[in-house]
Amino acid sequence: MAEQNDTRKEKLIFDVLKAGLMKAPFPKIPEEDWKLIERELNSQTVTALPEKAICESPIVPQKIKEQWKKIAYGHAVRWSQILYAQDELVNLMEQHQIPIVILKGIAAAMYYPMPEYRSMGDVDFLVWEKDYRKAFDLMKKNGYVLAEPEDSEDYHYALEKNGVVFELHRKLAKLPQDRGGKLLMECIHEGLSHREWHQLDEYQIPVLPWLPNGLVLLYHIRQHLTNGLGLRQIIDWMMYVEKELSDECYPHFQKVISKAGLENLAIHVTRLCQKYLGLREEGITWCADAKEDLCEDLKEYILEQGNFGRKIKWEGKGAKAFSRGGIELLRWMQSQGRKHWKAVRKYPFLRHFAIFYELFRYIFYVLKKDKPIRSLLLDAKKGRRRKRMFKKLHT
Repeated sequence: MAEQNDTRKEKLIFDVLKAGLMKAPFPKIPEEDWKLIERELNSQTVTALPEKAICESPIVPQKIKEQWKKIAYGHAVRWSQILYAQDELVNLMEQHQIPIVILKGIAAAMYYPMPEYRSMGDVDFLVWEKDYRKAFDLMKKNGYVLAEPEDSEDYHYALEKNGVVFELHRKLAKLPQDRGGKLLMECIHEGLSHREWHQLDEYQIPVLPWLPNGLVLLYHIRQHLTNGLGLRQIIDWMMYVEKELSDECYPHFQKVISKAGLENLAIHVTRLCQKYLGLREEGITWCADAKEDLCEDLKEYILEQGNFGRKIKWEGKGAKAFSRGGIELLRWMQSQGRKHWKAVRKYPFLRHFAIFYELFRYIFYVLKKDKPIRSLLLDAKKGRRRKRMFKKLHT
């Protein structure tokens, strides 16, 4: 029964999104299910996307339409705030001869039928290595303040102004230092040399050309695959594929992603979008050889995670831990321990023991279960299954 309910819930979520994004027929939804739909869409940070389809449907109650109008209005207000703040930044950099391109965010939203309904967070942008420190100093002189320690992860500065956080990048976050990583960065830097300007509302926005822009969106999925992949990243990719990655264009894109180890991921994410989110199959057949069971596993994983893993509570922590191995597992437990152990903030030397704190947290959680050994074995089994999925998608 629980499995049937989960399947029904999944279908409702996907049907509503298909109607909003791909103009599919709007599903008939019992009134008691609307709270569930709002909660699930919110956890994936895609709540406003079906607003137009909801408000135009004759079978949706008026109070639901009014509710979604309010949701969409909130997104539109944030969109306007981001566009204005981003335009201020672009003009500042242009005045000082520092070329920039916007990454993700609005560079993904421009492919949506209603860009203002795509949930917006930080503004990520890329500059040349030679301009990196110059851009940082310029921002600080013009009222942008540090939101994180200076270049704490060696690839970006995070600065805030008027309620908007800007991430100044010199390279993509956590890009592997192997041949594939270097190739991706070379293509993206080449794109910076040939940046394009797109107009949204009354603003001109500098973005990468179609191919490197797609690489950024695909790599964003790869970056969050093992740590909080949600439907927002998947839909960003789907809308890009719909507009830019037909069978005719794919061979040019394939030359890069096959060398960078991203082709299998691209194929299976695209096929997932066709199966569940309404992406057209006509003219996009390059993903036809995707393994259906792998698409199914990926779909279940995404729905369980939520945007940046916001749905994961204790029930998902064990499987998450078992999906990692070796040094990666130890690093993850260390970071989780530092995050959860409040004493670390007061006594920084305790961070060296954070891994043991996180281990004891998990043991305590397992022992509280009715059947602790069974719970542990189920977590291990689920974790191994995920690990196999990650490995297959990374090849």
